[in-house]
Amino acid sequence: MLLTSPIPGRISWRALAVLTCSLLTSIQANAQTGAKPKPRPAAPAGQSDPRADDRAGIQAAMTSFREAFKARDAKAMTAHWTAEGEYRNQSGVQLQGRVALEQAFAAFFAKTPELKVDSQPEALRFLSRDSAVQEGVVNVQRGAAEPMVPARFTALLVREDGSWRLASLVESPKDDVSVADIGWIVGEWKSTGESGAEIDSTYTWSANKKFIHGQFSIKEKELTLTGAQIIGVDPATGMLHSWTFEADGGVGEADWSRDGDHWVLEAAGTMTDGSSLSETNLLRRVNDDSFTWQSIDRLLDDEELADLPPVKVSRVKPAK
Repeated sequence: MLLTSPIPGRISWRALAVLTCSLLTSIQANAQTGAKPKPRPAAPAGQSDPRADDRAGIQAAMTSFREAFKARDAKAMTAHWTAEGEYRNQSGVQLQGRVALEQAFAAFFAKTPELKVDSQPEALRFLSRDSAVQEGVVNVQRGAAEPMVPARFTALLVREDGSWRLASLVESPKDDVSVADIGWIVGEWKSTGESGAEIDSTYTWSANKKFIHGQFSIKEKELTLTGAQIIGVDPATGMLHSWTFEADGGVGEADWSRDGDHWVLEAAGTMTDGSSLSETNLLRRVNDDSFTWQSIDRLLDDEELADLPPVKVSRVKPAK
């Protein structure tokens, strides 16, 4: 985080704004360990993609598959597999064939009345004319009070009778971090501070969904502050990292570490007057529409500052 005001009261609100923005701009770099397939390079200028129709067909099939899952429709969902298609989850449970798949997912949906899923497809590569592998990240939440459970997925798709279907879908634990882990922050947020300061933040995806870009503003009687922030995976460490830039020249950065569905940020910044600030920021997600933010263990140069109480930040719902 970066805080630019030397006044502790103001620092608290700058800290909140900085954090909120940091959520926004996550950069995902290929900092994961282990060999992974590289995305297919774009076709040279003036040349068309010979597999463009196949890519569109696979995208449509996977989108339909996700919608069936969200609708909790076991029959429609398993229809996306081949007759003898396989599925293996993170725990190693393996199922084969549409009958077994439909029975298992019907039982799962019956036991899980509240269910949310968000997926981020990544690399797609073709193995032959009628087969391809799609990889990506999926997050599943079984209830409003439950944390999101992230996983990596590898899907083997084959073309049968002109349609792309799943021959195999394998999920594995997701140990790395990516911008998808904080994708829920995209949108507009607002909070009002103890001093009456109004903090507004807006987060948006980049065109290729590799970044989330944020803008923030803080308004109170004696202060108006704006800025931007970027968050991403630092290739040097493999950790989620954020960089903050205030319009008046202050800069800051933070390392993010996961705590379940929450985040701990070890932050440091330099203000426009050259003074330095370090702190630990706690981001606790309440649900899709609210989170709390708290700054503790704060140092302004060598002076200890009091911990700040948690502040609630709420999503601004679009006008109907």
